[in-house]
Amino acid sequence: MTLRSPSFLDLETLLSQAEYHDIDVPVAQDIVEMTVSKRSGGGKAGLGALALSGSAGSDYQFQSTYSLAPREKATVSKVIDGLIREKAVNVNPAGDAALSKDALVEIEGTARITAVSVMSKVFFVFRRLMLDRDINDLSELANLDVADPDVAQAIQRVYLHNELLPLPMLLEVTGSSLPHKAYVNVRPDFFINEASADRLEGDLRVLGSVYRLIPDGDFLVTDEWLLHGWEFLMRRIMMTQIQDDLQEVTQQLSRLGLDVPDDDVHAYISGPAIVIDAIALY
Repeated sequence: MTLRSPSFLDLETLLSQAEYHDIDVPVAQDIVEMTVSKRSGGGKAGLGALALSGSAGSDYQFQSTYSLAPREKATVSKVIDGLIREKAVNVNPAGDAALSKDALVEIEGTARITAVSVMSKVFFVFRRLMLDRDINDLSELANLDVADPDVAQAIQRVYLHNELLPLPMLLEVTGSSLPHKAYVNVRPDFFINEASADRLEGDLRVLGSVYRLIPDGDFLVTDEWLLHGWEFLMRRIMMTQIQDDLQEVTQQLSRLGLDVPDDDVHAYISGPAIVIDAIALY
């Protein structure tokens, strides 16, 4: 057992799992309250001392990060060790493991951000510009171009200045013990310190609960990541014609020097695959 240093941690969910499985947690309520109070101040985006602050309550504010003190790291590590010791967590499940929805799993592999999460930032920017310009017609999306100074500036803030947005990310984890594709849903607001996309890629372990099991021959539409924040029915309308839009967005991103692989996740995830809701990344 080792002391873990998470880059992402949903502490409240972790402690709820510990309580459910009768894992002893020292002063659990104090830990939750302290962490929530740290997160409530909001996040920051910008360069150096020049930064903007805000909580993640709306599209115009930023996702927040919070700090985890050394003693809290020890508590988190002990809770995870306890869950594993009580066999509440299926560690590195093999191909014949019987997984079910909401089951706790820990997998290890190499993570990368999928194209759908790269592109979700573009659609977030477009939605923000539509609101700013009071545009109500979806067809006007086609008229938003990176040559537009407002669009170019907004995309630069996101991709070059690392603006933290209140968007969930979809990671793909390769090299795990699972025989099929494994994806991880990483929600905003639970990053430790300044960790964000720069610490989401590479070798890591994922502790989480099974969100979706996608059988062979089936698929999962990715609108909850790609069009996060858009109204549900509008998302459904847009997803019926999204493939052409994604190709156009891919071309526009290429002009900015951002390479999006053609075989990556775009409009849907094909089975067999598993999607895990992240509780901790370390």
